[in-house]
Amino acid sequence: MAMDSSSEGKLRVSKCHYETGRKRHRIPKSIPIPFETSLPILAPGQSHDSEDESIENGALSDEVDQNDEADMVDDAMVDADAIMVEGLPFALVVDNDDQWADEPWVDDFVTDTDSGLSVDLDAEMTSSPQEQDGAFEAEVPPRVATWRLNLTALSQIYNMYIVAYADKIYISRPRSCVTNALPPEPDLILMPRASKMGREIGGFLDDSFPHQVNHLLVGELGNEEILLLAYDDGDVIGYYVRHIEHELLRREDESRGTRAVPEPFFHEHVGKSAWGLAVHKQSRIIAASSNTHNVYVFVFALTGEPYQHHTQVDALELFRNTGKDENGRILASPTDAAEYDLKAAQQESVIRRRDANWRIVLETGSGGANIPNVAFSSDADGEADKVVAVDIHGRLWLMDIWNFTPGPHVKIGGLHRAHPAPHGPFGAFRRPRGWGVLVLPESSFLPTDDYQDSIGIPYGDVKHACNERIGQWMDISKGLANVRNNSTVHPWVRSNHTNRFSTNPHEPRRSQLESPWFDFGPNPARAMPAGRKASRGGVSLGTADAPPPKTILGDGSSIMRTYEIDIELRSFEEGGVGIMFEKAISQSRPPQAVLPSMRVSHERLANLIHVPELSLVVAGSLCGRVALLTLTRPKQDLNFKRGFKIEAILPTKSEEDRQIRPICPLLGVAVAPMPFSGNTELAEKPLGRRRYRLMIHYYDLRVLSYEISRSSATGGISVV
Repeated sequence: MAMDSSSEGKLRVSKCHYETGRKRHRIPKSIPIPFETSLPILAPGQSHDSEDESIENGALSDEVDQNDEADMVDDAMVDADAIMVEGLPFALVVDNDDQWADEPWVDDFVTDTDSGLSVDLDAEMTSSPQEQDGAFEAEVPPRVATWRLNLTALSQIYNMYIVAYADKIYISRPRSCVTNALPPEPDLILMPRASKMGREIGGFLDDSFPHQVNHLLVGELGNEEILLLAYDDGDVIGYYVRHIEHELLRREDESRGTRAVPEPFFHEHVGKSAWGLAVHKQSRIIAASSNTHNVYVFVFALTGEPYQHHTQVDALELFRNTGKDENGRILASPTDAAEYDLKAAQQESVIRRRDANWRIVLETGSGGANIPNVAFSSDADGEADKVVAVDIHGRLWLMDIWNFTPGPHVKIGGLHRAHPAPHGPFGAFRRPRGWGVLVLPESSFLPTDDYQDSIGIPYGDVKHACNERIGQWMDISKGLANVRNNSTVHPWVRSNHTNRFSTNPHEPRRSQLESPWFDFGPNPARAMPAGRKASRGGVSLGTADAPPPKTILGDGSSIMRTYEIDIELRSFEEGGVGIMFEKAISQSRPPQAVLPSMRVSHERLANLIHVPELSLVVAGSLCGRVALLTLTRPKQDLNFKRGFKIEAILPTKSEEDRQIRPICPLLGVAVAPMPFSGNTELAEKPLGRRRYRLMIHYYDLRVLSYEISRSSATGGISVV
């Protein structure tokens, strides 16, 4: 695959490496996966009349209603948790049988007193690994947990690739800085046991095997890089990455025969199935969301007694507990107003002393829903002040962490308008679900010169919308036509496989289900809030004779929200202009084709990774496509202040034409700086010149590997 590399500021793509995930399990290069069949292909223990609504909605749908009927599967669709690889005697996904129930639990770990690691000698396991010399035996092939969020990560400090397979965490060193080739077997397997509460509550997606990972991330907690894991049984578990690195180094030194399994430094529970994860470096706090519709903020003591990992005691005993309801009032608060005000002030003061561990529960109440992703926002001093969450109804929640003065959480609805439902059970309209959220500081936005550089299209191709409910917006969806080497048609259609599509005569054409977010007008001043003025052609929107608008977040950061296939960048100022991009990763297909592996419920832009040094957002979708977004900030006075443009969508069209892209869901996407391999000259270069590696991991274990860099402080992204 090749792209034009002649002009500065344009994406340059030369090649990719895509052999790193499957050779180790002797999986053939070409795998025909029979997604299109007349009846579902079932895993052992399943039946054709089993209900699949909870899986269809990715364990994040609260209930079945008429607006969710468009997501229901008929008998022509394959059960997504029963995908079998044709010609191979195994399933690549978790089945629902009880084979794990009769196998013994392992309670022996190897202890290494010299390593400085705390190793549990009475670790009760939730499945049946074979432990040999301090290492769990890898399954061949590993079991893939389906319908989860991002399950892969790269350390930002060490040469370390991390992937979650069901309840096991595989840690591997990529063996090449060029291909990122992974070893035949992982270098280390982590398998933290379930907590007592996790075993009691069970799982949401798979109650027969509840202790499976829903989401993982690598982030910085103060000066420590940590690996954070969210489980379907509600457990949230954290490891210090340096402890993992220490053990990898021990195993690489053959003279040291004794091995240890690193112990988690953090193991708590969030009531139900855990999903969203966030870490704040400066404030040293962690947030996790769950299917309780609440967000849990864990505040660590910075003075006094250190946090101690629990072994035999309940997790709740390690944190003092407090919380706020949807109206910002302290949970179980006194009824007397004066007494409440005193208690609220005391509560904030006590927590901010940071001399004890606190768990703060932020409730969304009766108006809440399941929350797939969360992020932290900061104040002007860089300290965490709010949790920014997105729920599956498409709403944003801005929840103050420290302030206990009564007042409801800020709730921002989705941009999509309501529509009447078309006739037929499969045509019910619903608003797109919310899946991803990022908080992006101004420093992450690349200075640009004009509309083309800032949003990828000239001003004449922009559509405008403005009303009192949603504010002012510019739609830049036409920029998709300018994304080079982008595939707009599903690869099976281009490969003449249309005869293998099953069809449903009752299913409406896609065009009946696809509607614009809301009505667009040619004049951006239409329905402008009172007191504002607008003009076109590069003159900024502003308020006459008024102070600068107030920023939404304390430090002036922007919020990016993603839906199933749509992306929005909200204005950082009240009354400012936001940017939206409709159908960013959409591909056309036959209107009546039943393509279970790529249906709407697989199209969820939930895996968002912010790369500040490159002014880049990597947006991965469960459908198997990854968009690279450059964040921009016009230097001259345009009618918006921050924007973005799509520079590439991976895999590219030429890769799909060569059948490199698997037609199966995405397990995870990971991004990190290339390891220096001892080259101090590289380490001393400016941060903006560092090269990054991007790894896209699929359910069939194939891994596509790319190298990303920005040629200069204002140059274009290069993808190799």
